[in-house]
Amino acid sequence: MGCVTGRVVCVGFADLDVIHRVDAPPVWGRKGVCTSVELAAGGPATNAAVTAAALLGPSGGSVTLVTALGSGAAADLVRADLAGHGVSVLDCAPPGWELPVATAIVGPDGERTVVSPSGQLSSFGLTGTARAAVAAADVLLLDGHHPVAAEQALAARRTGCLAVLDAGSVKPHAQTWLPQLDVVAGSADYAAGLGVDLVAAVRQALAAGAAAAVMTDGANPVCWATRDDPELGWVVPPQVVAVDTLGAGDAFHGALAALLASGADLAAGVLGACEVAALRVSVAGARGWLSGVPALSALLRAP
Repeated sequence: MGCVTGRVVCVGFADLDVIHRVDAPPVWGRKGVCTSVELAAGGPATNAAVTAAALLGPSGGSVTLVTALGSGAAADLVRADLAGHGVSVLDCAPPGWELPVATAIVGPDGERTVVSPSGQLSSFGLTGTARAAVAAADVLLLDGHHPVAAEQALAARRTGCLAVLDAGSVKPHAQTWLPQLDVVAGSADYAAGLGVDLVAAVRQALAAGAAAAVMTDGANPVCWATRDDPELGWVVPPQVVAVDTLGAGDAFHGALAALLASGADLAAGVLGACEVAALRVSVAGARGWLSGVPALSALLRAP
């Protein structure tokens, strides 16, 4: 297979993640000791962009993150991390914006707990440069944060650009976008927020007007369906020993966006994204796992 290119634009949340790994859950009100600490750019759209860049970059594609960074030491660390992983950043931060800082605690079983500010209440829009980037994209990935910028991005995308929603949780304003979306990529948490199971969450997204819906549930089977073919498809993710689940859903979404931007159909995109997410959880650390990401061409050839 020759060079595979694609252009992905991710619109959404960015923060600085402070990641502590511990041998036991912290006790509330007591001091604890971590085994390691790591600083990395974080946020759903941000992690997805890093994953997409790891897949698309070697094949000649491009990934742009449209977000709010602002200025200061935390923003400088995030910019450097993203630049080092091939992600172009378009900063739409309004004057005085302070980059959020999130705390993530990863336990010995790989499960994570994250405390983070929300980006759902911001009101800034896209810059002209950001609009132009969206207009040139093959896939637009939204994470539900920075809603004004996201809605402007949906309006700015060209015909043929696929709009994908990272529906990791239910965000009421993002539910109104469903008729404009090509893929709603949700999770067990999203389904639980709706008060339904995975299959019903897929059906509800299609009934609301989305062209396709995908629902993940950790290591359990992933289901999806499309408006044109409502019969459910299922994929069992590769079964691995999970040592770090931080950003696993984001890795799935970023891989799915990269594969769709490169011409994969939804079935192939889900299959490849499951492989990438399984790799993510099998390696401790926010970035070390990226060295093992398969070539995009290999994922596109996968049965």
